Amino acid sequence: MSSVSLPTSAVKGPNNPAVHFIGGLLIEVFIACMLYGITTLQSFMYYQKYPGDVLSLKLLVAAVWTLETVHTIFCMQFLYAYLIEGFANYSYFLQINWGIGVTVVTSAGIALCVQGYYVWRVWCVSSKSWLWTLIIGVFALARVAFGIGSTILSYVYSDWITFRDTKSSLITISGGLGSAALVDMLVALTLSYYLNKGRSSWHKESNSKINMILLYAVNTGALTGTASLLCVILFATQKQSLVFLGLVEIQAKLYANSFLGSLNARAHIRNKNNPAAQYPSFEFSSNGGFRAGAGPQVQVAVTVPKVEVFQQTIVHDDRGLRNDSEFDMKNLKGGELV
Repeated sequence: MSSVSLPTSAVKGPNNPAVHFIGGLLIEVFIACMLYGITTLQSFMYYQKYPGDVLSLKLLVAAVWTLETVHTIFCMQFLYAYLIEGFANYSYFLQINWGIGVTVVTSAGIALCVQGYYVWRVWCVSSKSWLWTLIIGVFALARVAFGIGSTILSYVYSDWITFRDTKSSLITISGGLGSAALVDMLVALTLSYYLNKGRSSWHKESNSKINMILLYAVNTGALTGTASLLCVILFATQKQSLVFLGLVEIQAKLYANSFLGSLNARAHIRNKNNPAAQYPSFEFSSNGGFRAGAGPQVQVAVTVPKVEVFQQTIVHDDRGLRNDSEFDMKNLKGGELV
């Protein structure tokens, strides 16, 4: 079993064990808090820019932001316990604070919301391929199950030395983070495959939008997947430090921001190449696949003739013919990348 020798009195300078054991964690939690600020800003921007989105998507954004808030609160809680309540008590560093288990389970909840949304996108673009969607969904659920297992172990073993020396903790952490990385990779590969199949040789603007979607999907998957692998490596190798824990907290923020970024980027992708006009945009449809839809009518200049859509409805009932005419501007609304 590993052992850590700790001084009995306060030590200053680089010989202070807190520098190596918890210094990296402190910096990483600071970064996580900054990313939470970006999450809050993106959530506010989403509700401002897309009030017409379906209620389920709005509730999902609210759930992600709420979990992020709880996650950030308990990150600050366990850091406060280590550095303020346990000030100069180096042996307290070896104890697993109860708030850490809360951050682990909320991280798993955030990953479930975000990766569940990505699995739904895979189901849409793959023309409702149940088998492939189910495979990715199983790994996404495995990430949550392993996260719950790690949370339970953090309460079963009260100190870091015992926790990190047990095979069960290595299995739950490596299994959970490995499943998360695999889901990110499979989602990126699936979106790349089906979006490439939908390219049009005669529509350059549409192809340009597909390139942006592919670039975003691959980059976000690579970023969160790399963070997962680094967490496992640091947990297995850095026995004298909690730097792996800080990276786990950052990873939760990366998931939330990648999710909100994909939602808020829809308007930018739709207006690409010509911000003064709306080109056809992409919509993931629950009917299977993705399609291009016409963007809303835009009047570029006063010299351009105004184009209107006139809808005429003729109703025949017991009272005879009734001619109802109205302008239906909803027909001009374009699809969105959801």
